[in-house]
Amino acid sequence: MFLPPRSLFARSNCSCCRFWPLLSLLILLGTLPLHAQDNGLENPGFEDGVNGWVIKDSMSAISAEAFHDGKNGLRISDNDAKAGSAALSARYKVEAGATLKLGFWERSDKPGFLGVYLYFYDANDQLINDPAQRAGAGHPVCGAKEGDGQWHFYTLSTQAPAGAASVALWIHSFGAAVGVADVDDFSLSGIGEKSATQEPASAPKSVATAAPVELPPRKAPPKIIIKVDDLRQIDGKVNGLWIKFANFIKSRQIKANIGIIAETLEIATPEYAGWIKEQQATGRFEFWLHGWDHQTHVEDGKTYNEFDHRSYEDQKKRFERSQQAARDKLGFPFHTFGPPGGAPTASFDAQTIQVMQDDPDMKVWLYPTPIDAAGKQLAAKGKVVVLDRVYAVNIEGKVGVPEYENFVAGYAKNPDREYFFIQGHPMHWTPDRFDNFVKIIDFLISQNAEFVLASEYAAQMGK
Repeated sequence: MFLPPRSLFARSNCSCCRFWPLLSLLILLGTLPLHAQDNGLENPGFEDGVNGWVIKDSMSAISAEAFHDGKNGLRISDNDAKAGSAALSARYKVEAGATLKLGFWERSDKPGFLGVYLYFYDANDQLINDPAQRAGAGHPVCGAKEGDGQWHFYTLSTQAPAGAASVALWIHSFGAAVGVADVDDFSLSGIGEKSATQEPASAPKSVATAAPVELPPRKAPPKIIIKVDDLRQIDGKVNGLWIKFANFIKSRQIKANIGIIAETLEIATPEYAGWIKEQQATGRFEFWLHGWDHQTHVEDGKTYNEFDHRSYEDQKKRFERSQQAARDKLGFPFHTFGPPGGAPTASFDAQTIQVMQDDPDMKVWLYPTPIDAAGKQLAAKGKVVVLDRVYAVNIEGKVGVPEYENFVAGYAKNPDREYFFIQGHPMHWTPDRFDNFVKIIDFLISQNAEFVLASEYAAQMGK
């Protein structure tokens, strides 16, 4: 069996962008994917998880936060300026000279961040590099050019080269830029049935096993605030990954803090709201405000996060609407806030700080950075307790990827820190990633760490 050369899994040179016109790239907005009725792809919208696809890296993950239509999409979270992402479809039979038409939906926070390649193979399973294609080292590539955080539909029409017997799609983040992109609802016409030759399953990259870390003595076990982000209602329900997370927390008899995106609270079903109230009643969970909609917005051609570069009135309204939805559906307001990200800009501004001071129910800020002057000034007023970050001690090294060895190494370097809030995104956690999260928690348990709720710990600090 032939696998693409290792060099093809490195980043493509972003100079390939200049060849897009030669590949007849068309951007269609507000339309349905062309040839969807002739779509031969298995699981084109990731509704059945990874069936029909092979995830070859730790940057790509099936996510309910990444869907354009249906319940799932593929999210690429690339924080590595050297190694790009790599997700590959199954192979499908194709005839040389056949016209293939590719379509897919994409949204990203960076322009020119992502490409979808057509990999053609010959009858001997050898990858074909067709000089006529010119771009992408001889493979047709459909590049997603927009970077405004909105969904766009992209298409490519090309002919299978001489000698082609099968074809696969390769989804790859290229160039030196880093960012986040979602892709969904692929269509590919002109192909035959699924090929008998398939790429072997490949586990995501894991952190290399490091030498044992020597842990210096601590004066006292640390307080741990588990901060997990992005709970929202999906199809009236709680996603199973959240249920898995909550069940694990209860199985270890510890505590955790779950960030709610409040928009879906307004239409919360009894099942969704009931699950939240049930977890809250156990005393093991605090539900905190992670923004109204977690959406970026564009001003003067630049993308900003939800609570950055918006007026005081706009931000205050987002808090008030969220608090009202929480009271109506859950029976309690939020007391803790953590701003959402998504764009490569700040996650809050001076207006956010003022809203936190003015909201009568807000008591705690899970601050997204180490404490700075703005955070100190807010804390000095005495109303809001600011809990800040230690970047080196975190569940995830990259968004959605728990890294046990890195966590232990960072923990060892901070023996005098009294508390850590450690952040994660359970909706990104594949089974192996969840296993790394479990290792982190079990390590902390072995350190006699005390797991606390954010409001609980803030109250202790106040005393």
